[in-house]
Amino acid sequence: MNFLIVVGTAREGRASIGPAKAVMNEFQNQEHSVELFDLKKRKVPPLGNRTYVEGEEPVAEDIQEFSRLVEKSDGVVLAVPEYNHSIPGILKTLLDHLHPEYENKPFMYVTVSGGSFGGVRALSHLHDITLELGAYPGPDIPISNAGEAFNSDGEILDENYKHRLNNFVKKTAQFTENR
Repeated sequence: MNFLIVVGTAREGRASIGPAKAVMNEFQNQEHSVELFDLKKRKVPPLGNRTYVEGEEPVAEDIQEFSRLVEKSDGVVLAVPEYNHSIPGILKTLLDHLHPEYENKPFMYVTVSGGSFGGVRALSHLHDITLELGAYPGPDIPISNAGEAFNSDGEILDENYKHRLNNFVKKTAQFTENR
């Protein structure tokens, strides 16, 4: 299967990049194809007026690329830190740029926090947003103390996450296959 992982923040020092890369590695270990869409390396224009009009492609180059990647993926994994009890604004803007591409698409979630809650408040908002976009919310893995559990290269520093990541990817593949 083919999965798209979206790193849902562009901030310096972000703790979500390590878990995103670890999940990417685990998908590859389980022989799935995976692409990483890193918002730190992309330009996401403000939505303002809609950039997506029925029958036309989005106008911004990175939004066109995102649209193409969503379309060709079997499922989308959002790796998202919790900011102020919600999700980063740049991720919400990215998601709002598209709509028909999400129809019946499985979405899975890797939420992270620097504390002990693992981004569960962001997870709640992600469920609401993706449901509204016509997608199917699937498995999730909240990651607490993310900066201590993973390094920025995706190496797992907290051994407790090895088994959890393996199970998350297995559940993600099963969920996606059954959609």
